[in-house]
Amino acid sequence: MGTQATTAEDERVRVLAQALDCLTESDICALYGITPVTAESWRKRRKGPGYVLAGTRFLYPRKCVAADLQSRERAVEREHAAVRETL
Repeated sequence: MGTQATTAEDERVRVLAQALDCLTESDICALYGITPVTAESWRKRRKGPGYVLAGTRFLYPRKCVAADLQSRERAVEREHAAVRETL
C-alpha cells in the first residue's frame, strides 16, 4: 500500500513540476543516468543544472537543464577541435 501511495504522490509531483516547466529529481536522474546520491553531490558542488528548492523537493527548470546540456556539448566540441588540430 505504501508503494502505491508513493507512486501516486510522485506522479502528482511530476504533473505539478511539468505545469511549472520543471523536471523532478527523478527525471534528472533518468536523463543524466545518475543516482539520487550523485544528484545531491552535484548540488553540493554546484555542478549540473540549476535547481529550485520547493519545500523538501528539488525542481529543475527546463531552461537550466537545457543550458547545462548545451554547455556540455560545447565542451565536447572544443575537445574534438583540439584533437583535430593536433592531428
